[in-house]
Amino acid sequence: MHSLDSLSSLTPLQRAIYDTDQLGVSLRDSTKIVTARMGFFVGQHKYLQERARIAAIIGDGGVPEGGLNPTAQPRGTSHQIGSP
Repeated sequence: MHSLDSLSSLTPLQRAIYDTDQLGVSLRDSTKIVTARMGFFVGQHKYLQERARIAAIIGDGGVPEGGLNPTAQPRGTSHQIGSP
């Protein structure tokens, strides 16, 4: 895991997303966790945008072990309304 202590340029939302991404849960669950933590709705699109920004900020260190790959597909299976 990459330490973000020296990166003061991260917003509170980006820190929440980074922390949540380390849990290894699905994208859907990640957005729910970040939404609850921040107190406002964070959709999948915004979540993925911020993950890409975090990866760009980390830059030289590469993608930290366990996540922050902006081109990654959501983890787990997709769920469609009406499917079991």
